[in-house]
Amino acid sequence: MNILYKGVLLGMSVIALNAITLKELINKTLENNQNLKANKYMQQAKKKSFESVKNIYNPNLIIGANYNRLDLDVRDVQVGQTVTGYAKFSVNLYDGGKNKAVKKQKLYEYKAQKFQNKQDIRQTLLNIVTLYFNLKTINENIKVYEDKSKALKAEYTRMKTKYDLKMVTIDEVLKLQSEYESNNYVIQELKYQREELLKNLELLSGVKINSLDTDKLPNVTFMYHKSDNIKALEETLKANEENVKISKSVKKPQIRLEDTLSFYKYSDYNEKLLSDLPDKQNQFVLSITYNLFDTSSKGKTESSKLLKLSTANKLAFLKAQDKIDYLLAKKKLETQKLKLKSLKSAVKMANSVYEIVKNKYENGVVDNITYLDALSKKTYNEALYKQALNDLEIAKANLYFKSGVEYKNVINYF
Repeated sequence: MNILYKGVLLGMSVIALNAITLKELINKTLENNQNLKANKYMQQAKKKSFESVKNIYNPNLIIGANYNRLDLDVRDVQVGQTVTGYAKFSVNLYDGGKNKAVKKQKLYEYKAQKFQNKQDIRQTLLNIVTLYFNLKTINENIKVYEDKSKALKAEYTRMKTKYDLKMVTIDEVLKLQSEYESNNYVIQELKYQREELLKNLELLSGVKINSLDTDKLPNVTFMYHKSDNIKALEETLKANEENVKISKSVKKPQIRLEDTLSFYKYSDYNEKLLSDLPDKQNQFVLSITYNLFDTSSKGKTESSKLLKLSTANKLAFLKAQDKIDYLLAKKKLETQKLKLKSLKSAVKMANSVYEIVKNKYENGVVDNITYLDALSKKTYNEALYKQALNDLEIAKANLYFKSGVEYKNVINYF
């Protein structure tokens, strides 16, 4: 007896070790999820893009060389072969504000991506929580329907024995058999749903799941904050404003400075006629240009203005939607608590009715139709109650993540 007790304890310990907690699953998701990794790379790319345009004057220093050769009818005043090496420095003194606007645009795009990444993390973690508790619902409902299956099988065996003794008719036996087989189908369907949820959970978290721990979310009150979605769109709107400035800059004067130092080496030429060829030269160029007319700049400016207007309207809608989503999530949580209270009473009543009907059925007072109806209601209410318990946890998570609070602060409570 003592050995058996130790064996049971050991088995329970193994199960506990294999069971994954919600907090562990969230941490694994943050570590392994490929979409979130892709977002990190995108954010790094945006940062590098911004760093590439930090200097608005765009200074440029290049070195180069070229070889020039003349063949066939070469005149005495021409050089047959020339090798040139040069270093060229150039800088934009004024470009109509384009580079300054590009710098700001890249900064806003980087910030927008940063906030969008946080929003994607928030949504991914909400998906994890939802899948986690939906999976718990399926597991618990399988147990409920398996209990029903055991009761049906016991009654079928009892009724089959009575039928063999000519005490009941075949239709009573067949009714129980049909109900038993239908219940087994429900169990198999639930097991398929469990497999589907499990695979999706493993895909998001990147971890193999054996079983789930018995987690519950704390009761925490989070006030509404501006979401990362809104912050991302606000930065995108700023980037669009800079894009308008970029489009307009082509209609402003462009001032550019260039300084080129060149070194020459000659061969195959008349040294008497061309005795003063330079070995090196420095060329300084200051250019001012103004675009009087082109066919595309007006269209580009109008396009960027419309894009800005589109983003502004999306932002206004999103701000209103975000507050509504938060209020609805809050209302949903309150409604779910009331639903749970109602179902708890329904389960208590259904269990009581079932025990009374079962006793009467076993004593031949009521028929099997009445018994099966009571058993089905008992099972149905138990399944709904189990689902409501987990739906309450999902409603909590939905409110927490819809509050706009930093996701790290939210998961600290898990």
